[in-house]
Amino acid sequence: MTPPADANPDAGRSFARLLGASLALWGLALALLSARAVVWLAEGRVTSGLVLLGVVVLGRLLGAEMSEAWTAYAAARLRHRYRRVVTTLMVRPRREGERGRSDLAHAIEDVSSLPALDVLSASARVASLGLVVLFWAAGLLPLAIVLALLGVAVPLYLRAGRRANAMDADFRARRNVLESRQLELISHAPDLRALGAVAYGANEIAAISDSEHVIVERAVRVSLSSSLVTEFLAGVSVGLVAMVVGFGLLDGRITLLRALIAVLVTAELFGHVRRYGVAFHRREDVTTARAVLDACDTFEITSAGTLLDVEALTTHASDARVDLRVERGDRVLVTGPSGSGKTTLLHTLIGWTAPREGVVRRGAAPIAYVSAESPLLSQSLWDNLTLGEAHERDDVRALLVRLGLDTDRFADLDLRLDADGRGLSSGERVRLVLARTLLARPALILLDDVAGVLDVANRELVSRLLNEHADVAIIEATVDAPLLDAHQVVMT
Repeated sequence: MTPPADANPDAGRSFARLLGASLALWGLALALLSARAVVWLAEGRVTSGLVLLGVVVLGRLLGAEMSEAWTAYAAARLRHRYRRVVTTLMVRPRREGERGRSDLAHAIEDVSSLPALDVLSASARVASLGLVVLFWAAGLLPLAIVLALLGVAVPLYLRAGRRANAMDADFRARRNVLESRQLELISHAPDLRALGAVAYGANEIAAISDSEHVIVERAVRVSLSSSLVTEFLAGVSVGLVAMVVGFGLLDGRITLLRALIAVLVTAELFGHVRRYGVAFHRREDVTTARAVLDACDTFEITSAGTLLDVEALTTHASDARVDLRVERGDRVLVTGPSGSGKTTLLHTLIGWTAPREGVVRRGAAPIAYVSAESPLLSQSLWDNLTLGEAHERDDVRALLVRLGLDTDRFADLDLRLDADGRGLSSGERVRLVLARTLLARPALILLDDVAGVLDVANRELVSRLLNEHADVAIIEATVDAPLLDAHQVVMT
């Protein structure tokens, strides 16, 4: 089953708590039935005892299956929701110091554990009703023992959780450094090779990677120590309660049924507490992950028919306030001196950069961005232009001719381009990207100072071709000499 795309992180939390409470009560009831089954076996009622034990086993399997099935479904809903958000971020260039994109994948996995944590938390709380059963079955001393050990367990859980969170933050920071340095060194690999300094980059990556491994080992040790604490306290509590009720049985102060109930309920109570204690430190991970992912979920949909709706927008590069509404066929000119923030404004409109203030609402229709820095693939000219979509080769050649790309160099559509179009002039690159854009049929095109890299003849060709696409909205950023006549003008 495909999870609903609109899954809300808080939707189903009430059901998760109800499920956890039900599992705790179910477990306590099965503990009571287990005690009764053992008493029947001790009394020689073997058939009845075995049947009841079989019911208990089936009941525990049923409870575990229900819990696992629902938490898996709820986790899948959350993953589906947040993965839709993250895919919108993958096209945005990463800013210096920004959280690594791989961390977003880890954040999704952290958030997906929220339903299971809610179930464990509720079951641990409701399982505390077992203290009442314990007092009824065995008296004050076993109750005091269990309460004392629970009181010892809580600060130990908190300490383990704080240490785990600190190391997790350190690990993520070092991984971000490793990711950034790897990308940076790869981009400079030809220069390092030419200087004979490849070993420098390799040694630096190895050092960062080794420090990351040290953090992982320390985190594993903390996790194991936390688990050992819970197992030790659970074992000690059951052992001490068993010792107390054993003396009570010898003295005749307690029946076998009540003694068994005391031991089994204690084990049940600490079972729920132990399971929650093992996952206790993950609560902070979930809270942090939700904050990161919710901050990414800034996409707002415009009203029907509107491609772009901007209200009181200021960018990180300019204090100028922008209010803008773009419909199909509109022409908008973004103008201002060099360095005034035109490119930053376009990046903010398309969603590559977050606004400093204000709201940007975008429609669901495709938006294209064209600049002299737009990347090209190290694939064939045909692949670069069509991006895998079906087109007639004659139509593609005709489009290139109309853009002035009619030399022998562009006649062979199977010609393989060098990495990122090396060897092409800025004007040729822009016209190739523009051809690719028009073949993709977007509803809105953002032109980032493309007129400045075109000579007069090619500028006229591009202007004439764009004017023929009257149904396509275009936002053009330029210092001067725009390609198109604008309906609206935005100053930066």
